[in-house]
Amino acid sequence: MTTISRRIDAIQLKERMDALAWRQPLTVLAGFAWTGVALDRFTSIPPWTWTLLILLSAVGMVGGSWWRRLGTGGCRIACVCVVVMSLFAMRHARSVADYESATVLDVLTEDAQPMIMVGSIDRPARLQKDAIAAGGNFANGAIGRTDYQTILQVKVESLRIGFEQVPFSGRAMVRVDGDRSTLLPGDRVKLFGKISLIESPTNPGERDMRDWAKRSNLHCVFQIDRVDDILSPDDDDPDSPEAVDRFGIWVAGQRTVAKMAGSARDSILQQISPDQQGLALALVLGQRDLLDRPTSEALLVTGTAHLLSVSGLHLGILLVLARIVSGLLRLPLKGQLIFLGAVTLFYVAITGGRPPVLRAAILLATLVLSTAMARPNHPINSLSLAGIVLAWWMPAAIFGVGMQLSFLAVATLLSCGRPSGRGQTAASHAVALEDNFDALARQSHGRWRQRFHFAGHATATALWYSGCVSVITLPIVWQQFHVVSPISVVVNVVLSPMMAIALSAGVATVIAGWVFLPLAFIPGWICSQILSAMQFVINVASATPGGHAWLPSPSAPMVLVYYIVLLAIIALRESGRRRILIATWSLTWFVITWWTATTPNALPPDTYEATFVDVGHGTATILRPNNRDVWLYDCGWMGNLNQSSRKIDDVLWSMGVTKIRGIVISHADADHFNALPGLARRFSIGCIVTPPGMLGGEGTTLEQTRRVIAEHHIPVLEIDRDRPMESVFDLADSHVWLRDVSVLHPPSERLDANDNANSLVLQIDHGGRCLLLPGDLEPPGTSVLISTPRPPPGGVMMAPHHGSLRMDADAVLQWARPRETVVSGGKRAAKVAVTDMLSAAGGGVRVTTKEGAIRVRMGPNGELDIRSWLLAPW
Repeated sequence: MTTISRRIDAIQLKERMDALAWRQPLTVLAGFAWTGVALDRFTSIPPWTWTLLILLSAVGMVGGSWWRRLGTGGCRIACVCVVVMSLFAMRHARSVADYESATVLDVLTEDAQPMIMVGSIDRPARLQKDAIAAGGNFANGAIGRTDYQTILQVKVESLRIGFEQVPFSGRAMVRVDGDRSTLLPGDRVKLFGKISLIESPTNPGERDMRDWAKRSNLHCVFQIDRVDDILSPDDDDPDSPEAVDRFGIWVAGQRTVAKMAGSARDSILQQISPDQQGLALALVLGQRDLLDRPTSEALLVTGTAHLLSVSGLHLGILLVLARIVSGLLRLPLKGQLIFLGAVTLFYVAITGGRPPVLRAAILLATLVLSTAMARPNHPINSLSLAGIVLAWWMPAAIFGVGMQLSFLAVATLLSCGRPSGRGQTAASHAVALEDNFDALARQSHGRWRQRFHFAGHATATALWYSGCVSVITLPIVWQQFHVVSPISVVVNVVLSPMMAIALSAGVATVIAGWVFLPLAFIPGWICSQILSAMQFVINVASATPGGHAWLPSPSAPMVLVYYIVLLAIIALRESGRRRILIATWSLTWFVITWWTATTPNALPPDTYEATFVDVGHGTATILRPNNRDVWLYDCGWMGNLNQSSRKIDDVLWSMGVTKIRGIVISHADADHFNALPGLARRFSIGCIVTPPGMLGGEGTTLEQTRRVIAEHHIPVLEIDRDRPMESVFDLADSHVWLRDVSVLHPPSERLDANDNANSLVLQIDHGGRCLLLPGDLEPPGTSVLISTPRPPPGGVMMAPHHGSLRMDADAVLQWARPRETVVSGGKRAAKVAVTDMLSAAGGGVRVTTKEGAIRVRMGPNGELDIRSWLLAPW
C-alpha cells in the first residue's frame, strides 16, 4: 500500500507540475529567466557555456520530434526553460560588460580629485535637502551651504587631463550645493568640482553602494560646491559648452516630461504646507528626496514606506480616477482604453520609470488588452510577463530590494486568497452554499447592522491581506533594513484609505496648477490635512512599545532557504492545504533565524577585542571583553547633524549585538557623542559613563543628547582618575573584567582648559598588553597624563585628537611606547605627515580612513592580532 500511495502522490505531483507549465507558462519562464540572471551574477560560468546549452536544447527539441521517446511534453518544456535561462544569463553578462567598458573606470580612483568635466544630462534633475545627512559613500566631505542640493545624472563626454579635454565614456552622479533643477535632459554642461569612483565599504556589515551604482548604471560621483561651477549653453560665459542643435524624439520627450514634473513639484511646494511637502512629493511623484530623516525612519519602522513609493497601488488609484473621468465624458470602450493607456504612460514617465511602477504598468496593460480582446486574463501570468520584460530590460534591477518586494507583495496579494477560502471539495461546496444562505439572511437585517457587518468583513479581509504580505516579505525587509515591524499589519490597513484620498487630492493639486493655479488651493489644503493625519498615525505607531524591533539581519543563505521551502510548499501542496504549512514554516524559520542572528559572534577564549570603526573624522571604538559584554568608547563623527548612528549600527549588527552594556564618552565634542541618539533608538544601553560634568555643558547637540538619555531612562555615571571604575560598578558580578580598566585622566579637579585637555583617558590591560584610549587629549592635559606611571610597552594606542599634527605627539609616544598606533580620522588623517609623526618612535601606524575598520585582539599570553577591513576582512 505504501508503494501504491507513493506512486499516486508522484502522479499527482506530475499532474500539478504539468498543469502549472501549461496554464501558467509565463510564471515558469519568469522563474527560469530570473534564475539565469542570478546564476550569471553569483557564479563564474563562462559565456560559452550558455551558448552550448542553447545549442543542446535546440538539438533536443529537434531530435525529440524524430524520436518519440524524447518527444514528450516534459522534455520540450525543459528545453525551452533551459534556452530562456541561458538567454537571460547572457543578457546579464552583456549588461555587466557594457557597464565595465566605461573608460572613466580606468583613470579614476576612490580618492576625490579636482576635475573639469563636460557631459550631457540624461535624467531629470532631483532636489534634496540636507546634504550632510546623505552621508555614506557619496559624501566627499563638502558641506552643503544652502537649503537644497541638486542631484544630476550626467553622461560623460570628456575629462580634463593635463591641459586638454580628453574623451571618456561613463555616467556620473553629480551633487551640487544649490538649486539647478532647471537643467533638463539633453543639456550639455561643463562642471568644475571633485570626482571619484564609488567607494567600497570600509566597515563590516556596511552596504556596498557599488552594487546600487551598477544597477543605476553610475560609475562615479562628482561633487560641486557652488551652482556657479556648472556652466550650460545658456550661461553668458566664454567657457560654456556648445548647445545641441537638435534633440531626438526620445530626448525631446524626456525634456517635456521633465518640465511637467518640475511644474508638478513646484505646484506641490506652493500649495502643500511645509511640514507635509516631503510626504506629498513622495506620494504623488515618487520624489522622496525632500523627506526629512525622522519621517523616513518612522515610515521604515512602521512598515509603511511602500505607501510613499510609487507602485501599482498608486497607479491603480489613479486609473480608478481616470476611469471615472472617462465615464463622465461618455467615452466609448475603445476610447476609455486609449485614455487609460495614455494616463498610464504619462504617470510612468513623470514618476521616473522606476521598476515598481513599470511592473504595475505592464500588469495593468495586460488587463486592458485582455479586456479589449475579450480574452481571459490570469493575474499571475501577467505579473510573470512583467518580470520577464523587466529582467530583460534591466537585468541588474532584479537584485534591488524595491523590485523584489514589489513583485513579492503583488504575488502574495494575488495568491493568498480570502481567509475563509478552502479547497475545491464537497465540504467546501457545502460551506459555500451555507454562506449564501447567510448572505440572504443578512439582507433582512437593519441598515446600520448591514453596514457594520460590511465594515467588519472589509476590515478583516484587509488585515488578512496585510498580514500575508507582511509575513511573506519579512525575510527581505529584515535582511535589508534590520527591522521587524509587527505593527505594520494594522497601520497599513489604517493608512491605505487615507493614502487614496491624499493621492487623489495631490493629483488634483497638480492638474489644477497646470490649468488654473488659484484652484489648486482647495485640493492642496485637503491633501495637507490628510497627510497631517497620516503623519500623526505614523508617529504614534513608531512610538508604540513593541511595535517594531531593530535586529541584526539574517544571512542571505537563510533568506534563500526560506523562499525555496516556501516555493516547494506552494508547488507540492494544493491551495487549500498550504496555509498551515506556510504559517508553521514561517514561524519556525523566524525563531531559528532570530536565535542565530542575535547570538553574538564568538571570541577566542580569554581574548579582548577592540574594533575601531571607520566613521571619518570622529571616534567609535567597540570593546568586547568577552562574548556577552559590548561597550563603546565614544560614538560620533563630524558632520553628523542628524545624530545618526548608521555607521556604528552596521558593525554592531554584523557582530550580532542587540544590547550595549555601556557607552564611555571621552569629552563634550560632538564628533565623539552625536551618534548616541541613534544608538539609543536601536539598542538597549545599560549606562553612560562620562568625565565629571561632561553632559552639563551648553549647546544644541548636548541638549538633544540629554533629552534622549532621559527619554530612554539611561543611567549616567561619572568617573575620573580619583574615582575609578570600581567606585561606580559592582566588580563582583558580570563587570569583573572592569578590574583591568584604569582611568588615567582627568583628575577629579578639572583642568583650567578646554574639553579636549580634560578628555577621559582609559588604559585596558589584558594578557600583558595594554590598550590606551585618550580621546582628544591635548596640552595641558598631555603633560598631566605623562606624569602618571608609564603603561607597559608594546601595546596599542589610539592617536589623540585623530592624529592632529598640533598635539604633543613625541612626548605621548615616548611615554606610551606603543607597538601600534591607530588613527580614527578622516581625510586629513591620511596625510603622510601624520604617519611620519606617529611612527617616529618606531611603532606602526594604522589609519581608518585608509584601511577601513581596524580590529585589535589581545590574547591571554600577550598575542596581538591587528587586522584592517579593507586589507584582510573578517
